[in-house]
Amino acid sequence: MIFPKNSQITPHPNHNIPTRAIAGFIFIVGLTLSAYALANTAKTPKKSKIWSGSAAFGYSSVTGTYPSLSLNSKAWIRWQYHRWENRVRLSYNYTAAATSVYANRLVLQNQTRYYFKPKVHYVFGDIRYNRNPFDGYYYHLTEIIGEGNIIHLNKTMSLDYQGGVGAQEDQPIGLRYQTSPAARLAVEYEWHLTRHAIFKEDVTALLSTANNNTYESVTSVQTRLYGPLSLQLSYTATYNEFPVISYYKKLNTITAADLMYKF
Repeated sequence: MIFPKNSQITPHPNHNIPTRAIAGFIFIVGLTLSAYALANTAKTPKKSKIWSGSAAFGYSSVTGTYPSLSLNSKAWIRWQYHRWENRVRLSYNYTAAATSVYANRLVLQNQTRYYFKPKVHYVFGDIRYNRNPFDGYYYHLTEIIGEGNIIHLNKTMSLDYQGGVGAQEDQPIGLRYQTSPAARLAVEYEWHLTRHAIFKEDVTALLSTANNNTYESVTSVQTRLYGPLSLQLSYTATYNEFPVISYYKKLNTITAADLMYKF
């Protein structure tokens, strides 16, 4: 990262250590689940799809602390076998602001679910790593366990809501590392507009005793272009209640257009 000479941000000497640890964790989990899935393929009916995913790359516009233009990439992999399901997500933004500030926004998330009833009631464990110096923190790391439910409103609409408790680890810029109890609430609404078009709205609230509560809304529309290729338009709004530096904005947004490949 390169910051302006007059910036109050100082590079963190160990900011890559959490990245390597979390990336390694998610890689090991993904490798283990993939190997297990392949080993059980013969036992699974042909109609069942054990794993699926997508990879996307595109262009985004950012507003907030440093309005800018950036390159955007996203990927996710989902593995499911009987009542078990695992979801791995990666989101990466390369951002250039004011020709002198460069930063990398990275989100890594892994959520494992066990369904008591198929696609209805479940318990989960979730770990998420977020590195984005534009929000005033070198990184956030949350570990949550909880339960959720999926409600099928009709043939084309569904609602997935979950809640859990755990811990949040933060490294604020210019302040000491801190760990605090946290709670997470999340709702995902999905509407199949047509056979090839999907509207989604994800809302997440991360509540912490350290008063640095974070709220995030992701609105997206996907439409299939040809075969496995789709176009996705999305708008992400993140609100931090307690910026650690005065000139950091509480609200930051990302508007993105991505070309997505599904497999």
